[in-house]
Amino acid sequence: MPILADHNACTGCSACANKCNHSAIEMKEDNTGFLYPVVSSEHCVECGLCQSACPIVTPLTNQQRDPRGFVAQHKDPKVLKESTSGGAFTGIAQYVIEHGGVVFGASYADDFVVVHTFLDSVEELYRFRNSKYVQSVIGDSYKQVKDFLKQDRLVCFSGTPCQIQGLLAYLGKTSSEKLITVDIVCHCVPSPLIFRKYLEYQKNTTGEFDNLVFRDKSKGYSYSTMALYKGSKCVYRRGSESDRWFRAFLHGMCDRPSCESCKAQRWPRQSDITIWDCFIIDKIVPGFDNNKGTTNIITWSDKGREVIEGANCLKTQIVSAVQFKHKIDREYFSDLMSVNSSIMYQDAHSMSSEDFFNKYLPETASVKIKRIIRELLYAIGIYGFIKKILS
Repeated sequence: MPILADHNACTGCSACANKCNHSAIEMKEDNTGFLYPVVSSEHCVECGLCQSACPIVTPLTNQQRDPRGFVAQHKDPKVLKESTSGGAFTGIAQYVIEHGGVVFGASYADDFVVVHTFLDSVEELYRFRNSKYVQSVIGDSYKQVKDFLKQDRLVCFSGTPCQIQGLLAYLGKTSSEKLITVDIVCHCVPSPLIFRKYLEYQKNTTGEFDNLVFRDKSKGYSYSTMALYKGSKCVYRRGSESDRWFRAFLHGMCDRPSCESCKAQRWPRQSDITIWDCFIIDKIVPGFDNNKGTTNIITWSDKGREVIEGANCLKTQIVSAVQFKHKIDREYFSDLMSVNSSIMYQDAHSMSSEDFFNKYLPETASVKIKRIIRELLYAIGIYGFIKKILS
């Protein structure tokens, strides 16, 4: 049987499953809701392809990198409003599609399951906008990327750093100058099981909704919120201080084990472009500080830089890449919740959603006070100012 990454190191990138030519590997959820490869002894021929494609077992070699820094905002107000930060990824995707290419990213499937899929229409790019704070299902995306590259099409693939490493390890020597990889500065990937529990909780307490926005900017970029919509009506809105999923995510309550010792979140990256939020734009390029969102960008390759400089839909400013190094090297927070994870996941399977979140993420007096203070500061118009002072 092949030797793949152990349970605590496996990122769930799915490179091994995509690489297997005999359908001997299936990605299956364990009791935590994360996907792990399961090898069928009946179908495995021990060819070793899966091992060669595992970026943990067979790490990628370091490449010579040439980091260049940018900040960016999309010029279209609608795109900027719908985007988590400055809409840079939509700008990158537009460039690729306008040059005859296809773009891969994370999108909602049925019941808000987050999956990787591809688009080749600018009008459909809204599906990729806004962050999705849960680990996505790669499926056979890597195979699809390879097929498009064989057709000599330009391909943009976006994902977490470990997903980019998985794609590059899967492609190996067949990687192409036609491939543009975009990774995000990733805090962690939370459990899809706990996310489903959150959705169940919201349906039971809030009622029906047909859209979920992890970082809604209706109150501005500085006060982004979790928001649920029924049609055009917002039926729920809470900030990171009180929304139960935000709190679980930010405090590392249900992270994938590999996140704690992530090997992909490093300087330099293997990708062509790295993007993430810029909350201190007033200290970098004050002219971009309009509380509508800005994206930090590092390009690691010539083709990455050419895309950013060629995306006419983006308003960009060159900045020093070195000032971003501390963010690129690690983005795993230290204020983790003390939770017995084995018991927590058992409870997730056995308890009602209300009982589960009341046990692990109760709305205490402290949480309520934080929410009241934050909403008050926003109401009197000084929240953004206070946040800048504290950042």
